[in-house]
Amino acid sequence: MVSKSLISYCAVIGTVAAATASQRSTILLRRSLAEVSYKNWPSYAELPLDPSYPTKAAWGVWGDNDTGGALNHITKETIKGAAKEIKSGQAFNLNLELSFIPSPINPSRKPLVHLFQPGDTYTDDVVTLNTQMSTQYDSLRHFAYNEGTDRSTWRWYNDHIKNYEEEVIGFNHTDVLGIQQAAEKGIAARGVLLDYKGWMDSKNETFNAIATHPVSVSDLKQVAEWQGLSGNWSKPGDVLLIRFGWIEAFSKLNNTEKQAYVLESAGSAGLKPTDEAAEWLWDQKFSLVGADNPAFELDPFNGTIQSTTRSFHEILISGWGTSIMEFVDTEELSKALRAANRSTFFLTVQTLNVRGGIASPPNAQAII
Repeated sequence: MVSKSLISYCAVIGTVAAATASQRSTILLRRSLAEVSYKNWPSYAELPLDPSYPTKAAWGVWGDNDTGGALNHITKETIKGAAKEIKSGQAFNLNLELSFIPSPINPSRKPLVHLFQPGDTYTDDVVTLNTQMSTQYDSLRHFAYNEGTDRSTWRWYNDHIKNYEEEVIGFNHTDVLGIQQAAEKGIAARGVLLDYKGWMDSKNETFNAIATHPVSVSDLKQVAEWQGLSGNWSKPGDVLLIRFGWIEAFSKLNNTEKQAYVLESAGSAGLKPTDEAAEWLWDQKFSLVGADNPAFELDPFNGTIQSTTRSFHEILISGWGTSIMEFVDTEELSKALRAANRSTFFLTVQTLNVRGGIASPPNAQAII
């Protein structure tokens, strides 16, 4: 129920015309009156704000014209708070070597090409890569809601893109929702690592991380408890990273086995999309999520949200404006955190500044 004083205020500035518009305006006013206040933040059950929006889309939550999505959770205050995570000064590279995977998991994607261009006393090199290989950061242009049988039914965050051929892949493509938004934001946040593989090892339970293995949000809650995280341990603006053990398992394959895995798309362990998992993710107010596996979520995609077949790529990227990082190398970081009896750290991400870009190496770094 909107208070009388708020209704009066909204009437003065002329932003409330209908119930749905009123709800969106309430959230907008929250942003204008305070840096970020979650007093009127909608619950998962209240999504979407408009019945014409796709399954559980958070369109309009940050304003109808917003393009930042979940990165809006990162503020000056959250960054200053995150900096307090630096205790020992140890820094950890979270990016795999570009050729760690012999070619992108999807065989239709082109492999890495690295050429050298000699000059007079100097040398240049030319790197051609599909940004979906090795460690990657997906922009909000990467994945759309699939609402039908053809591209005309695809829908992106806040309904910003109407025509895929012209606006996304066309010669005169637009920039909206491109990777440059993450580059210009300059991502600095508190990271939280949930070590699912470490938890399973502690129980002497085995599983195959490079085959389909569903992980539930109940599992993640138990991982958090095992790591000593209790109660409401997350903070708005946190970045969630999950270690499923995919990189460790893939590293143990020989070259022939690695190539076979890539060509066969053999699946991987990951978070299974369910309403319970989606509600938990929404309630934590993460600015970004990531994992050491190919998709963050279970592969192949086979989730159900609100009785509809949906992937977390749809819900997170195009629904909530939450980017996903994949193949995040948390091997050394997880060891250091375990040794220090910690789960949190300071995280920076600096993507390529390519207007209208789909994805990028994240150039991610953790400092503890």
